[in-house]
Amino acid sequence: MRLVTTDAIVLRSYNLAESDRIVLCLTRSSGLIRAVAKGARRMKSRFGAALEPFTVIKLSFHEKENRELVTMSSAEILKSYFDLNSNLEAAEVLAYMGEMVAEFAPPHEADERLFRMLTACVEALAQRTGSERRLTRYFEIWLLRLAGLFPDLRSCAKCGAELGPSDRTAVDAELQPRCNKCSPANASLLSAEAMNIIRSTQQLSPSKFAENFLSESQYAEIGDLTHRLITRAIDRRPRTLVASGR
Repeated sequence: MRLVTTDAIVLRSYNLAESDRIVLCLTRSSGLIRAVAKGARRMKSRFGAALEPFTVIKLSFHEKENRELVTMSSAEILKSYFDLNSNLEAAEVLAYMGEMVAEFAPPHEADERLFRMLTACVEALAQRTGSERRLTRYFEIWLLRLAGLFPDLRSCAKCGAELGPSDRTAVDAELQPRCNKCSPANASLLSAEAMNIIRSTQQLSPSKFAENFLSESQYAEIGDLTHRLITRAIDRRPRTLVASGR
């Protein structure tokens, strides 16, 4: 049995038996894990508030070879975002992020970039009130990009023509970009403004991106693309989007 200590962010937890919980975490060194927290439901649990959703913790756990579940040994709070849960819109965004990370992150495979992206998005959400919609789009774009599923919007997928900053871009049935010349009749469209917002995610941190203005139409245009890509990847619409009516 190996002892592992790593930074982690709690995604969610659920009850196990009478006094335990199973905690889903994204860790820096071990990727996505499911950990049994023994006694976590007791009044005087040693884990305290460390298992609240989106708390950043220093986590120690024991793992056995070829076993998906690990056993949590200790959890020390590094950063708490408990107050975010009192903001309904922020809480919905966090639930959505948690669901998507659980879908896209392979178990027990470290992904430093995903860990840093998620923690940076949560920190930006806490620091910038009213940024929930912008940060949702930033998170979706980067989640898909890190998974290798976000299309290359620099050039037309058919003829290879460069798509410039002033060009409106068509998106075909395969969710690939097309120039105006190659655009099929049933293609959806991304305005030049929406395209430039997507491009800016490659240069800006979540906090800086959250400072940008995002109109209703730009939010909808980008969301149409990201939600179609996500739905195709997981073969369903995200449950948290359905529940929130987004």
